[in-house]
Amino acid sequence: MEWTLGFILGGVIVVVVAALLITILLVARNIERLAGQALGVAGEIKTATRSIWSLADANDVVEDIAGSVRSIDTQVTAIADALSPETAAGSEGSEG
Repeated sequence: MEWTLGFILGGVIVVVVAALLITILLVARNIERLAGQALGVAGEIKTATRSIWSLADANDVVEDIAGSVRSIDTQVTAIADALSPETAAGSEGSEG
């Protein structure tokens, strides 16, 4: 009787361990599938946000253009002041 009880308990333990191993295997496969999906989404995010990383380069170009525009504005203002009618009238009056 003791041997029979031992075999039955051993069989139950083997079945429980096998069920746990199968469960672990199924969970591992599910994790692998979800990890693949996560990598796919990460690739899509990388593609979708690539233009955001280019904004720094675009900002540098815009700053260069703004600096050039300020320089041109300063030069144009200086030329306009030199050619303004008040300056021309003032120089004619001092010559005459």
